[in-house]
Amino acid sequence: MERVCSHQLASSRGRPCIAGVQRSPIRLGTSSVAHVQVSPAGLGRYQRQRLQVVASAAAAAAFDPPGGVSAGFSQPQQQLPQQHPRQPQAVAEVAVAESVSAPASAAPSNDGSPTASMDGGPSSGLSAVPAAATATDLFSAAARLRLPNLSPIITWTFMLSYMAFMLIMPITALLQKASLVPLNVFIARATEPVAMHAYYVTFSCSLIAAAINCVFGFVLAWVLVRYNFAGKKILDAAVDLPFALPTSVAGLTLATVYGDEFFIGQFLQAQGVQVVFTRLGVVIAMIFVSFPFVVRTMQPVMQEIQKEMEEAAWSLGASQWRTFTDVVLPPLLPALLTGTALAFSRALGEFGSIVIVSSNFAFKDLIAPVLIFQCLEQYDYVGATVIGTVLLLISLVMMLAVNQLQKLARK
Repeated sequence: MERVCSHQLASSRGRPCIAGVQRSPIRLGTSSVAHVQVSPAGLGRYQRQRLQVVASAAAAAAFDPPGGVSAGFSQPQQQLPQQHPRQPQAVAEVAVAESVSAPASAAPSNDGSPTASMDGGPSSGLSAVPAAATATDLFSAAARLRLPNLSPIITWTFMLSYMAFMLIMPITALLQKASLVPLNVFIARATEPVAMHAYYVTFSCSLIAAAINCVFGFVLAWVLVRYNFAGKKILDAAVDLPFALPTSVAGLTLATVYGDEFFIGQFLQAQGVQVVFTRLGVVIAMIFVSFPFVVRTMQPVMQEIQKEMEEAAWSLGASQWRTFTDVVLPPLLPALLTGTALAFSRALGEFGSIVIVSSNFAFKDLIAPVLIFQCLEQYDYVGATVIGTVLLLISLVMMLAVNQLQKLARK
């Protein structure tokens, strides 16, 4: 095997070779660690940089090949247990230490000086090796942890069971109960004036809230992704507040802020704007509970857009608006439609905050979910079933339409 000098191994800067020190190239990420002795002449660079060298058994044996004596080196004296073959090597560690068998006396080198250790003492052992071995064992134990390799049959069984109990069975039960209602009664109850006005208020307010969230949610997601400013993490965390806040608490908060007791409500009332107990309050409540969906849907997609694409468009002479409409917006459009559809669905089913903010009067600001609750309070189960089924069918049709729009946007 080719012999190289210590400084040739440590650096390729053409420094002079120190005679009497022989090494073989060191291979990192091996499955064994060897303790070797190094003369003081070749140890200074390692002492200054506090390095640890991990050498394979073959490389360690090449330090002192059989049949010849290499100055400054002894045979490998101890090998640690073999590590797991898939264990990641976090650091390239070097086991450079003195002879363990002679702690009191140091082995002489070529120039007669005692062999140096890692910490500079004449006979101090290397304490980093046991610590490295302990960390290695921990890594090895963590690497052995594997999730159970489930077969496709078991995976599909769990998935279908979850979907059946959480989604399919409730919808099927509602449709099955609605099928027991005669068709003429179903149509009559579904088209009552109170029900029709509740549908109108519910869907119109939901569409307005979704449109507002589409615009301002896009702007907020853009700011959180593209800009760094003080309080950014606080603002990013506050976006998820409607997820954690109970809807009844949200309704109480909105009623307090826009009521007579708070300066915002007093200012709006002085300007002739009534928020609480009107459709405007319903829209504000829907905006509040559905706002995070657009932001959280847009953020990951915006982070994937490469800045180089915009710079390339600018270098070709495109204006900022042209770059936005032709380069940035097309990949963001499917995510924007998805977030808007999720916000619309969330606003459509909101109950807890609206029942506090609105007056819940028919032909004024009564929404369909509150109408279902009023039917249940009056033990009108047929009316509640009919109105719930109508909302379910309309929501399903609108979600299918949104999915088709997303497919067209991807094309």
